Amino acid sequence: MRRNKAYWLVGLTLTALGLLLPAQAGAVEGEPGDFQPPEIRVPAGFSVELAAGPPLVSHPTMACFDEQGGLYVCNNAGVNMSNEELEQHLPNAIHRLVDDNGDGQFDSFTVFADKLTFPMGGAWHEGALYVASPPNIWRLRDSDGDGVADERKILVSHFGYNGNAASIHGCFFGPDGRLYWTDGYHGHEIKDEQGKVTSKRAGSYLFSCRPDGGDVQIHCGGGMDNPVEVDFTDSGDMLGTVNILYTRPRQDCLVHWLHGGAYPHRRQVLSEIKATGDFLTPAHSFGHVAVSGMTRYRSAALDPSWGDNLFTTFFNSGKVVRLSLQRQGSSYGVSQNEFLSSPSREFHPTDVLEDADGSLLVIDTGGWFYRGCPTSQFAKPELLGGIYRIRREAMPSVTDPRGLQIAWAKQTEVELTQLLNDSRFAVRQRAISECAARGQDILETLAATLSNGSPRTRVHCVWVLSRLVQQAGLAESASELLRPALSDAAEDVRQAACAALARSVRGVDTAWLVPLLQDSAAGVRRQAATALGMLDRREALPHLLSALDRESLDRPEEHALIYAMIEMASPQAIRDALRALPSGQPSLPQWRGAVIALDQIDGGQLRLAEIELGLESADARSRKVAADIAQRHPEWLSPIANKLENWLESGQWSARRETIESLLAIYLNQAEVAALAGRFLQEQQPPEVRELILRVIAGGGSLTPHDSWLKPIRQQLSSADEEQVRQAMSAVLALQGNAFADALGKIAEDEEYSLPLRVEALAALTRQAGSVSDDTLEELLDIYQDSASPTAARRAAQILGQARLSPQQLKHIAPLLEQAAPVELRDLIAGYQRTTDRDVGQAFLVSLAKNPALLSLAEYEVSDVIKSYPPELLGPANRLLDRLKEHEQQKMSRLQDLRDKLHEGDAMRGKIVFNSEKAKCSSCHRVGDQGLRVGPDLTTIGGNRAASDLLESIVFPSASMVRDYDPYKILTADGRVLNGLIASETQQTLELQQANGEKMVLHREDIEQIVPSSVSIMPAGLDEALTEAELLDVVAYLQSLK
Repeated sequence: MRRNKAYWLVGLTLTALGLLLPAQAGAVEGEPGDFQPPEIRVPAGFSVELAAGPPLVSHPTMACFDEQGGLYVCNNAGVNMSNEELEQHLPNAIHRLVDDNGDGQFDSFTVFADKLTFPMGGAWHEGALYVASPPNIWRLRDSDGDGVADERKILVSHFGYNGNAASIHGCFFGPDGRLYWTDGYHGHEIKDEQGKVTSKRAGSYLFSCRPDGGDVQIHCGGGMDNPVEVDFTDSGDMLGTVNILYTRPRQDCLVHWLHGGAYPHRRQVLSEIKATGDFLTPAHSFGHVAVSGMTRYRSAALDPSWGDNLFTTFFNSGKVVRLSLQRQGSSYGVSQNEFLSSPSREFHPTDVLEDADGSLLVIDTGGWFYRGCPTSQFAKPELLGGIYRIRREAMPSVTDPRGLQIAWAKQTEVELTQLLNDSRFAVRQRAISECAARGQDILETLAATLSNGSPRTRVHCVWVLSRLVQQAGLAESASELLRPALSDAAEDVRQAACAALARSVRGVDTAWLVPLLQDSAAGVRRQAATALGMLDRREALPHLLSALDRESLDRPEEHALIYAMIEMASPQAIRDALRALPSGQPSLPQWRGAVIALDQIDGGQLRLAEIELGLESADARSRKVAADIAQRHPEWLSPIANKLENWLESGQWSARRETIESLLAIYLNQAEVAALAGRFLQEQQPPEVRELILRVIAGGGSLTPHDSWLKPIRQQLSSADEEQVRQAMSAVLALQGNAFADALGKIAEDEEYSLPLRVEALAALTRQAGSVSDDTLEELLDIYQDSASPTAARRAAQILGQARLSPQQLKHIAPLLEQAAPVELRDLIAGYQRTTDRDVGQAFLVSLAKNPALLSLAEYEVSDVIKSYPPELLGPANRLLDRLKEHEQQKMSRLQDLRDKLHEGDAMRGKIVFNSEKAKCSSCHRVGDQGLRVGPDLTTIGGNRAASDLLESIVFPSASMVRDYDPYKILTADGRVLNGLIASETQQTLELQQANGEKMVLHREDIEQIVPSSVSIMPAGLDEALTEAELLDVVAYLQSLK
């Protein structure tokens, strides 16, 4: 066996007295001489030591232990690659680290598995390592004990990824004996051994399977960006970390992942997932931190009160936090406490795990990663990572923490069950597996232990049985043994027993579980409902329906009850149960649960009459449920139109505003409802009703206007009331054709209207007409060149950049490029990327070269415009790009000078600059309740971004995009090129958030191409528009936002 040895000449122990000083690195054979562990701060009474550094690891990310104490570390090569590049080069590996002398510092390593794409986690089980390395879930086995895997098997495939780490993570071994893993938002297509597709979806999901790769199941899923790690409570609940559960503002969260749960934020996943109402919500929100690794603390070595606390890593802010869980209804409340931090901006913790002695290992990956990472604007692979051990001072040593001195094979069944209550958590976990391996022989002993063991012993007996009930030959006997656990005095035991029975392949009597729907503990009730659904016990439907009427019902318990009905997939049984209710009429909670289930069951054939109760209800939640369901049933058009007419005519529109808007939006492209909308646009209708109709039209995207809309909209466009005009103009922007061109032209020419309104009329006119008349062009030029309003001039530049101008018109406006200010220049050049005309290209290059503001543009902003120009223009084009490259190098040098002066910034002055017309920061970013939500919300940005990171993001805004704020370039069928963020999507439409704050709804049939852009919508050059002092002040202000 070839092993790599590292000799630690100096033990690196940092003792924390509230604040740690930087460690002096000990020399390591083969270690880069300049490797310096970062300063790490932990609470007083704790210590930090370097457990592994180079060469044992270079860029470690995630890790797990085997039963012998070997540490399997996903070690990255320090490269940022796309999925295609990763599969071509296979640059990454898994190292197996060994602590030869038990002093807590790893001494040697083998490369357990090389030539991997991007391994992210692992779980050791029965002699094999189970690893998520996209696009596959792998089983890696070392059959000859040399520390190198010689057996590799793909268990599950295929999962999408793009190289930015938002893909599959894991695996994680569940207490029920199944393997679990998470998957980021890149879709999957899983096939069985015969090549048949068993699951194909676009969303983000959490999966499980048997250790042999069989019986792949989806646990839950949704539209979140990147679920990372999960762990399980003793009662069987799964909690985990996830990035971008919500957006605008971004929220990274801790989630209680429920069976069958549908989670935010992309609503288009609702077409591929069974939802029980609104998206489920998180247990705790961290803000924007790039949450990563997580572990449940199972021992008491660090603090006796910390048992079952969670430890979680924050990549962005370089922290590890401790989370205390409290039962809250059927889920959890969470209290967050900072545990570990570092002032070093290059400290990026990616995982935390508990060693068998109760110490914690924290993994720092170093400075290499930047794909989608806002705190790492540039890859710095030379900044290596390490693994750090956290101990409590004077922490008692644990004898044989992994039970290696136990003769496991010689233990009697009684002795094995006694080890289920061992003080060493690693021994307890191994005892569960060893007991399960005894099969039939252990059953009698488990029965006795369940009746007289400690609560911890009893719950672990349940998890042993949870594995046995999945074996056909043992399921009936093991299920029978679980029956007494359902009435155990301990809540955790009862809940775990429900979860175990849910996995049984035979022998479960429905009557065992039904009484637990009325248990005193909400978590037990929730899990009993889940079990009934997983077991498909349709005879329990009346009891599920009855349980929905509980006054204290919370959303997780409600979800479990409704999802159980969906899983049973018996519409007739649901209708029979409704008719059999003692009252003869369902309560609103019962009605909501029943109609949601009927709507979600394939072939449920829900009828409009069955949602009448909700549509007519005074209860807002019931009305919303009914309206949401109606959206999925276009066959209800006529009766819904009649209802809308009655509500509008009878004056009920005020109390039912949200329901009416939702239903109108669904059917507005149908002639019957379009005509109805036209009736209520007429001048004699109440202004509030007209506003409601116009708002629905404005939100409808690219609609063909109904004839009945034309006259009332034209009338409102001619109003002297500017607010009335704006309402009508918003609707016009969503309509196809140029039916309103004359009215818009009159507004643009009428100096009685305010200049901003006239500019918006020109914007609407150019969008409606497709092309731009010479008269309209001159009006825009007049506003741009002569306006005393910088805002109006900027808007005119945006319109010119987005308009479809002819080659002659582009040449005509080219001189504007010579004098345009940096912000307007960026808008104006956009119009030149659609042309291949030589003369236009020549005029563009000549004019742009004369503008000193050229250097405010990034090289890629110009190269994107000129990449399709004729070959004869390559000479002047490359000269422009060379100037930009040289300027980029100068900015890099200036960046270091500015870093040295960051302490000079003043936050109070920076707030003034941030909100000024000069900086325009608040025109895109929100702080508190001020500013627009175009870019990321900055309300707490200082809490998770270092000052240097903030400075870099201003100087080089496109170096790394914040996830979920990825820019796109969209080419429309009518020739427009639009740039912005995709704010939301449905199957039919896409909402584009443009840099000017304007949102535009586009129908997919009107889109020719969607291309990811390398250019951030945050403009480059802000650092040069501001003085050095102003820039430092802005950074100081952002740093103060915590």
